[in-house]
Amino acid sequence: MKLNLTPRLRLLAAFVCGLVAPFAFAPYGLWPLMPLSLLGLLLLLKPEQSGFKLGFCYGLGWFGYGIHWVHVSMAEFGGMPLVVSLALMALLVAYLSLYPAFSCWLANRWQGQRGALYFLMWFPSCWLLGEWLRSWVLTGFPWLQPGYSQIDSPLAAIAPVFGLYGVTWLVLLLAAAGALIVRQSGKARWLACSIIALPLIVGSIFTGTSWTNAQPSLKVALVQGNVPLDIKWLPQHRAASLVMYQQETAAIEDADVIVWPESAIAALEYEVIDFLHDLDGQLLNKQQALITGVIAHDLQSNAYYNALVTLGQQGEQAGASSEYYYESPNRYYKNHLLPIGEFVPFEQLLRPLAPFFNLPMSSFNRGDTMQQNLEVKGHHWLAAICYEIAFGELLRPQFTPETDAIITVSNDAWFGTSIGPQQHLEIAQMRALEFGRPVLRSTNTGVTAIIDRFGNVQQRAPEYQQLTLSGEVIPATGITPYQRFGLWPMALVVLLGLSSGLVTRLRQRLLKPAINN
Repeated sequence: MKLNLTPRLRLLAAFVCGLVAPFAFAPYGLWPLMPLSLLGLLLLLKPEQSGFKLGFCYGLGWFGYGIHWVHVSMAEFGGMPLVVSLALMALLVAYLSLYPAFSCWLANRWQGQRGALYFLMWFPSCWLLGEWLRSWVLTGFPWLQPGYSQIDSPLAAIAPVFGLYGVTWLVLLLAAAGALIVRQSGKARWLACSIIALPLIVGSIFTGTSWTNAQPSLKVALVQGNVPLDIKWLPQHRAASLVMYQQETAAIEDADVIVWPESAIAALEYEVIDFLHDLDGQLLNKQQALITGVIAHDLQSNAYYNALVTLGQQGEQAGASSEYYYESPNRYYKNHLLPIGEFVPFEQLLRPLAPFFNLPMSSFNRGDTMQQNLEVKGHHWLAAICYEIAFGELLRPQFTPETDAIITVSNDAWFGTSIGPQQHLEIAQMRALEFGRPVLRSTNTGVTAIIDRFGNVQQRAPEYQQLTLSGEVIPATGITPYQRFGLWPMALVVLLGLSSGLVTRLRQRLLKPAINN
């Protein structure tokens, strides 16, 4: 089958294929659209036309709609004119589109006949290489990686074994097999049908498989403050916000652990030290623990951190914990900061451009890469603040044999009623699957949720309401294959795939002298 399209129509078709892709992700969840979207792109690729341009147009559609919510924080809360915020969003979309452009450019470097090796090995490896680069270049932005779209598909069951990249690889194989069916005939089609069936069958078999060991359940309560951002950081509103959180917490009688969202306390820690001491005493009396977001200030180094601190009962035995004190060690400092939002890259150039870059939260320092888990009621929880939950390789080294849950807090009010917070929840579900641990997600406006170790949302609070989500979480310990081996298995897959292209090129060079003779 050949697509008789002009070069311009091919670019337009690539853009449309990319535009389809975001509908495979939350909140739409139409997961078959992701492999179909990539299938369309594969069918458009041909040696005579620039793969870079096709991939770039695909990226414009993919990210143009998929992350359009980014401009909300700049326009509504950053003090920027709408035109400027849209222009900056377009710049980000263009930057992200460079990665699928690179992957398609590399895919078009294939020198041999485009058969099974090209579709099943070379193209998936080129794409995975681009995804890996996107995850760390300029601190990384791994949002909307194809594997996330499969959280509700049978392929998701592979996540504990090969991680997010393994699921992305299976999506690429489905697309590649589809291209083989369209482009080839005979045995190649039968091979392609087997390739399509195998991941779905294996995924179905592994669905519900427990790679970790369940522990006794724990009662938790996640407080969703729903504090409007336009007043959240005003000093005159601080007292009312603290009273609200304290009253919500005082009404919780049966929870073992209570969680407040990111920067629930919109102040420097030492400015509210008396409040924290009083709250710590109340929690100890009720044998409860609390985790809250606050801005920490290291007085010796004059460094500021986006932090989580713990109050109340830390150890398993009642009364065994020391009281909270300033700079107590049972805390977490965010390591992977959000560009522009929490630190300004190329600061001398960008900071004068707009009031958005002068937000008080845009000058944080990084916490250490390796930090201890938070200890609450004898449980050890690995912490991730907001954006960090998107980086599985950041979390993986921080697991210990005692880690039995993941706690992530966020303030997605920055992105209003857009699809961004829904995508953020989907990312948290993938981390639960990869590590076989439940994830507790506490946010200011939503999506606040309790996720089990199989990546299923057990409970979810309605968004944009002040409330407390109470429920039970089942902690789990153990090691998933992904937790043990990380990206090494997929790195070998990529190397094997790329080597198929080198072998093809070498074979052609060896055959040329024989033909000439």
